[in-house]
Amino acid sequence: MPEVCESDDCGRQQPCTRGLAHYRSAVATGESTDPSSAPPCLLRLGLLKESPDGEGLVPVPAAVASSLALRPHREEMAARTRLIEELTAAFDVVEQAYSEVTDSRQPRLTLLRGTSLIEAAIDAAVGACTTELMTAQPGGGRPVEILENSLRSNIELIERGVCQRTLYQHAVRMHQPTFEYMCTIVDAGGEVRTLDEMFDRLIICDRTVAFIPTSSSYEQEALEIRDPAVVRFLSNVFDHAWARGIPATPSHDRRPQLVASDLERALARMLITGYTEEKIARDLGMSRRTVADHTSRLSRRLGSTSRAQLGYLIATRGLLGDTLTLSPAP
Repeated sequence: MPEVCESDDCGRQQPCTRGLAHYRSAVATGESTDPSSAPPCLLRLGLLKESPDGEGLVPVPAAVASSLALRPHREEMAARTRLIEELTAAFDVVEQAYSEVTDSRQPRLTLLRGTSLIEAAIDAAVGACTTELMTAQPGGGRPVEILENSLRSNIELIERGVCQRTLYQHAVRMHQPTFEYMCTIVDAGGEVRTLDEMFDRLIICDRTVAFIPTSSSYEQEALEIRDPAVVRFLSNVFDHAWARGIPATPSHDRRPQLVASDLERALARMLITGYTEEKIARDLGMSRRTVADHTSRLSRRLGSTSRAQLGYLIATRGLLGDTLTLSPAP
């Protein structure tokens, strides 16, 4: 009757206790084993093979048996490894094609809500600038803490060779902290200009991404724009406004005659258009009191005694560049 493996070890990928003892004895004595008495685990593992004379089974060196037993598994593993590498390479090519398509479809307009998210997006874009940063800041003087926080990063950009152009309204020239900030930027190599009237806040980085507010609450909601056509349009708007701006010169003349004349023309134009002092103040980045003072000085200079007369005198005295001749109605 054929010998069997011990029941508690049967089926394992290792010799059972009885099989191991049988193998030891066969190796030690060199005697052949009757096939009918050979433990199945030794046959399964290839530790016994037919003797050259065919008279029984003799032990096989463990290293040889191991090599023979593992060879097909190693070959299968190598084949699977090659297959994995080939599939990985194939999907790398596909992934690249997929990324090229999806990257081109990335959101071109992204709504940003919340101060922290807006600041993080702008900081990332500005920090990645390599050629040009264009910024338009309407309104009056900037808060001191904002000026202090942005000064270092803006100086670093200039030192990295990034062309920095900033537009403000004329009113900021009378705000000491903002004026000092402008002077520092100009001294470092940046460019700053001021205008009488200006569009809303705008930041453009390398002419590839732009940020604009979606409402009067700049800090709460903004739009990140990556559409090339829209960014190009906004860049052109900035360039046209820049061409009209009056530079903050190295001499740091706070209010040169050009600025005074520009402000006066803007105020005069708004007065004859019928704007209220509140709207004029908002559009020029001034306080209502400052607008009232400018209006009062203009009235005294033109000899006006009323708002209606002031509008008439502005139109007929050539204050806006061309004298308007009023003919009597037929």
